[in-house]
Amino acid sequence: MLPFCYLPIMKKEIILLGQFTQELGIELSTLQLEQFDLYQKELLQWNAKTNLISEKSAQEIVSRHFLDSLTALQFIDNQRARIIDIGSGAGFPGIPLKIARPNLQLYLMECNRKKVSFLKHIIRLLNLTETVVLHERAENLIKNNKWKDFFDVVISRAAFKLSEFLSLGAFFLAPQGTLIALKGRDIDSEFSACVKSATASYFSELFQHDVISPLRGIQHKIIVGKKTKKDKKTF
Repeated sequence: MLPFCYLPIMKKEIILLGQFTQELGIELSTLQLEQFDLYQKELLQWNAKTNLISEKSAQEIVSRHFLDSLTALQFIDNQRARIIDIGSGAGFPGIPLKIARPNLQLYLMECNRKKVSFLKHIIRLLNLTETVVLHERAENLIKNNKWKDFFDVVISRAAFKLSEFLSLGAFFLAPQGTLIALKGRDIDSEFSACVKSATASYFSELFQHDVISPLRGIQHKIIVGKKTKKDKKTF
């Protein structure tokens, strides 16, 4: 691939992104900020023609999509983790995580054809290596044992109910792998029900973390689970 090259002046909110990510312990280079800038521009252009994100959230791409996605990075210890973003949509949280940590091996699962086209386009444009788009539904992918115990991290942003996501994570995650679910604020009942069934889904630990997005100041939840060493469950 050719080196990433992008020259136009960055928008003010992208410069702010670089400042606020420091609150998350993330240092973004000029190159990485330029990638985020181009990502935002392309997302707005495509969204004018096809529904990738809601009209409201299109006005808050940096705060609602970029920064919220990056709050998950603190739970990914392995710099070279093989990670799958299930129900990636327009690339959240997977692509922001990949931009911030380029050595991640990223797989983006999405079933919507137009969103898949956008994902492939933005991967080429940003020159993201080791990034794969899986045009498939999760329930179909779990029929293929190639993907069983394949990933170090399984992540999703409000695409599934937590109970369903635990089941998917049990299939895709390697032993000791990490499940990360980005959720809204009010998930106490959903979380409590899943804590009781976590062991049955082969998770030894399941924790709820309160996270405040630096720019929006809005609290949301991140659920983190650790898969047990052995998984004898069949799908």
